[in-house]
Amino acid sequence: MSLSSSFTDFSLAELFQLIDQGRKSGCLTVCTLPDLHATGSKSQYFYIWFKQGRVVTATNRLNGQNLASKIIQRGWAKQQVIEENLTCSSRATPLGLNLKTQGFLSPEQLNLLFASQLQQIRELFEIQKGVFKLDSKATLPMIEMTGLSLRATEVALMALRVLKNWKLLADVLPDVGSAIKSITQNKPQLHLHPLEWQVWEFANGSVSVKAIACQLNQPIALVQQAVFRLIVAGLVQEVPILSLNDDSIDWSLVNSPNFGLQKSKEPETLKVSTSFLQNLVGFLKSKA
Repeated sequence: MSLSSSFTDFSLAELFQLIDQGRKSGCLTVCTLPDLHATGSKSQYFYIWFKQGRVVTATNRLNGQNLASKIIQRGWAKQQVIEENLTCSSRATPLGLNLKTQGFLSPEQLNLLFASQLQQIRELFEIQKGVFKLDSKATLPMIEMTGLSLRATEVALMALRVLKNWKLLADVLPDVGSAIKSITQNKPQLHLHPLEWQVWEFANGSVSVKAIACQLNQPIALVQQAVFRLIVAGLVQEVPILSLNDDSIDWSLVNSPNFGLQKSKEPETLKVSTSFLQNLVGFLKSKA
């Protein structure tokens, strides 16, 4: 089963979050749209593979030579060694792991190769115009895999922390008048940056995003971005701010498990169409 849409309907960060939560496997194909104002601008394709919600590899072509080329260019193994490895080794084992087991690659070199693949993904988060297709039936390319993996949410957080252009995500950033509420009882296990930790400390549903920025002496935009990252990480949710002296509040509803699940923004401000969400939910519930 496959799912297709554009970044005007759904951001890459939100898609990574859902892939993580749904523990999906398969290939995400991303196609950038050409810039009509730039001479010679062309579409570019990128491919990201997931296994049970974790990123396992990424390439910009499908010739099966991306990882091997990086190893050869760095002088870590010769072409003959890689060819012999591919001939003799099991196709069920990633190329990088095979070479490490045979002593051709060190753990540090394997980490560098995987980091270079993650760098390609981080660059995709800067795309303003593009389309994607998520194919849950795609076969994992062992020849392009190091054997290392990272949760899709972790990868999204890494990319969002260095994101330069937030225009594409402007409509999904939390409202400055909304509060945030923790949706986990335990201390976050994800690696958070200092500002994210500070913002998370205010996730009690009673302090507005604007007030948090004031308390932390930080620009409102930076706090909104930090909140969005916490939302993508599945740690908090945006909720209407409450006044403890408001007699009109039905506290029996506030204390119910389902409180806070509705966004404070009006439906017409959401960029995701109802039909797209229905398809997406159906896709994530399907078997990989």
